[in-house]
Amino acid sequence: MDFKKRMQQIVRTETPEVVALLMADMAEHIANQKSELERLRSEQAQREQQSFNVEEKLKLIRRSIYGRSNERRPEASDRLRTRSQVENLIFSQAMFPTNEIRDKAGQTIETRWANLDSQEIDVFVSDAEFEEEGRLRGIRKHDLEKWSELWEEIPNAFETVTKIEIIERRYIKKIFKKKKYKLKEPFTIQVDDKDVILTAQVPGLLPGMNYTTDFVAAVVSDKYISHIPLERQVRQMESLGLKGMQNSTLSRLCAVAAGSLEPLQEAILSEVLQSDTALHIDETPWGIQNKNERDGFMWVISNRCGSYYFFKPTRSAKILTEKLRGYSGPVVTDGLETYNGVLAEAKIPHAYCWAHARREFFKIESHDPSVTPILDQIDKLFEIERRAKDFSELKALRGKESAQVIQDLKRILLEEYPNSRDGSQKRKAIQYISKRWPGFELFLNDTRIPLSNNEAERTIRHAVMGRKNYYGAGSHSGAETAATLFTIIESCKKNDIDPRTYLLRVLTWLTEGDEIETPLSYARRIRQ
Repeated sequence: MDFKKRMQQIVRTETPEVVALLMADMAEHIANQKSELERLRSEQAQREQQSFNVEEKLKLIRRSIYGRSNERRPEASDRLRTRSQVENLIFSQAMFPTNEIRDKAGQTIETRWANLDSQEIDVFVSDAEFEEEGRLRGIRKHDLEKWSELWEEIPNAFETVTKIEIIERRYIKKIFKKKKYKLKEPFTIQVDDKDVILTAQVPGLLPGMNYTTDFVAAVVSDKYISHIPLERQVRQMESLGLKGMQNSTLSRLCAVAAGSLEPLQEAILSEVLQSDTALHIDETPWGIQNKNERDGFMWVISNRCGSYYFFKPTRSAKILTEKLRGYSGPVVTDGLETYNGVLAEAKIPHAYCWAHARREFFKIESHDPSVTPILDQIDKLFEIERRAKDFSELKALRGKESAQVIQDLKRILLEEYPNSRDGSQKRKAIQYISKRWPGFELFLNDTRIPLSNNEAERTIRHAVMGRKNYYGAGSHSGAETAATLFTIIESCKKNDIDPRTYLLRVLTWLTEGDEIETPLSYARRIRQ
């Protein structure tokens, strides 16, 4: 008998009191079953959520280890690689660009070789070549005649062939005999010191050193531009005949050079702070080999005027307080929380990097296509930026197009938030933008602010490459040496100046007692 027929029979045969009690028991049983069903469903959903999170994180880990290192969507970067659009990168352009950069669209091989020393050499056909050509063509001549006499040179007719050669580095020991002079007898009565001795000076040496400015510049450039560790430089020197050189000697040369350039480092910071574009700030870990000193961080403050590096054994942004004293313009950073309090206390407008925000969604797009519309909107922002030829055009584009994209993006984020699971990468990515939203939209009304902090990341990448080659620094003072030299080198790059040439030039200025110029000042003087 089925349940329905049985219940009908009970109602007909039993008293109302019995039926009422039975119905109450049944209601309680049904309620208990519903509660148990909800519990089982909740446990099942939790298991599925945990399983999904594991798979999601596993995909992210695999991608970080084995996946592509670059973001494949071309809209991801505000730095295009095509020559025709290089001039659109107004935040990355040097303040005083070189002619080579202005004419880069028409650059040829010859302009790439323009900075090399050049020699013009006339090449004549040899007697053997005259003879071989004559015999090949069956030409007859008198025995007393030379084969070259059968030919005459065509005036102003020649073919040009360019050959690039390398001159191997050489080390030469020069012994200078510094002549001494004393004042002649009739003139000694005019001075208090009767035994004054005048000694000739050797040019091209920093105080207290036996190595020329060329030598010092080469050591500094090889380590801090080409990332060649000092130990490897020592081996190269030995192979070229300079025996017995010590790492400590080369390290001391770098320290002396950096010490001489410290005033230049501070002058570069002043120029960066006075620029008409926002500051980019970033940091990277910096190992210290001395076990008695803490590891730290290499910090960089940069914009298109230059790059200022400094080392501190902390990641706390409080160390920026002194560096940014008196500065009131905007600052662009990643989402590191430690920046917030310091910049807020200093009342400095704090903008955030859209490239970092985009990165969080890009990581999960391959297995969560629902984030694609978000990425599309962010990519539109970068595309709009690239179309601007100057800052006035950028202001118009941001007001007309970027503002609408920001509104659309905000709407999509609000719609997608309820569709994301608590603790998922998608929700974390949405929260990353939402909690910093005022800083993300700050660029709309301030053309000093670029869309991303990529400029700082590109700047600090040079230091990271060096760190990987020579494992940070031996001590805190060594890290400060690196910071000074990175400041000079990266500021040269920002101003389209060859760092090696500039280092040699500025060290020469120091030995000759001339006034030194920052890369920006030097570029302004030679190009305006």
